[in-house]
This record gives sequence, C-alpha cells and structure tokens, in this order.
Amino acid sequence: MINLFLIITLFVTQSVFASPLSDGALRLIQVGNEISSRDVVLRGQSLLLKGAFDLNDIDALYESSKQVREGNDLMEYPPLEREANEILIKLVKQSYDPALYDYGLYLLDGKGGFVRNEFLALNLFEESFKVHGNADSAFIAAVIRNESLVPGTKKPQRIDELLTFAILNKVKGAQEYQDEHVKSGYWRSLSVSNWKDWLLDQ
Repeated sequence: MINLFLIITLFVTQSVFASPLSDGALRLIQVGNEISSRDVVLRGQSLLLKGAFDLNDIDALYESSKQVREGNDLMEYPPLEREANEILIKLVKQSYDPALYDYGLYLLDGKGGFVRNEFLALNLFEESFKVHGNADSAFIAAVIRNESLVPGTKKPQRIDELLTFAILNKVKGAQEYQDEHVKSGYWRSLSVSNWKDWLLDQ
C-alpha cells in the first residue's frame, strides 16, 4: 500500500499556479494598490476580466471571484459575496481544484455566505484528492472522517489512506495528527471553531 502511495505521490501531486495572464493581472492590481494608482488597478482588473470572459481562462475566472469577494477600497468597489459565490459554484461544477478547496472550507466554517455542511465539505475534499491529488484536501478529509459523528464516515482504512498520502506529501500537521489523534485512539478530540485558522496553526 505504501509503495502505491509513493508512486501516486510522484505523478499526481503538482502545485497549482495561476496562469501567466491572471498572474500578470494580479501583479498589476497589487502594484496599483500599493502606489494608490487607480489606472494601474483598472488595467489589472480589465486584463483579469478579459482572461476570464473573453479567453475562457479558468484561473482568471477564479481570481476574479476572489477580487469580487474582497472588493477594492481604492476603486471604491464594495465586497460582493453573492456574486463571488455564483462564480465559485460554477468553478466547483467544473471540478476546478482551488474552488473545491475554498468551497469546502467555507462549508466547514459556515462562512462566506454558505451554511455549514460538513458532509458536503467532505465530498468536495475527497473529490479534490481523487481527481487532482490535492494532499491538503486529503488531510482535511481524513480529519473530518476521524472526528465526524455521521454514521459510516469513520472508516479507519480510508482515514489511514488519506493521512498517509498527506504525510508523504509533507502536509503540515498530518504526521502529528496521525500520532496524537488516530494512533493514540482518541475520538472526537478536536473542537474546531474555524478550520482556516486551525490549518494555519498546524
């Protein structure tokens, strides 16, 4: 089993980078905000929207949803959570991995305009792991399965598979979680109020 995971690790775990177009657009937006230049920010935003809607650049569409969610003080754009969520859901339907991950965290925390739904979040993280080889998603899915009260969710073999994959890919906190909360026999030992903060603390 370990050999199988080593092979999978070598072939399917790749870091997700923004496309060159969206990366350049985001740099313009960042620089524009830093120097308080509305013109530079506008050029970046225009480039991002062109990529998202004219060139069908999925990375640009994802970054556009984040820009819409955050708003922009310099440009006097208010945060538009509902519109950002509509874009996010479209990306989730296309199995776009960063959107799967973000949506899963919003559902776990019950934030970002979404109602808390642990079971749907688990499905999203497992899709992210299975389809995209996302080791961070594998870790979160393992923790949810281990901590969940939902019948049929706590499957020791599945938890071990997910954690092994996360550990082999050096996900922060995965080895410690396995040692302290799985092998030790603890159950429901966590009480996570904010998953984003909990993951940052690992």
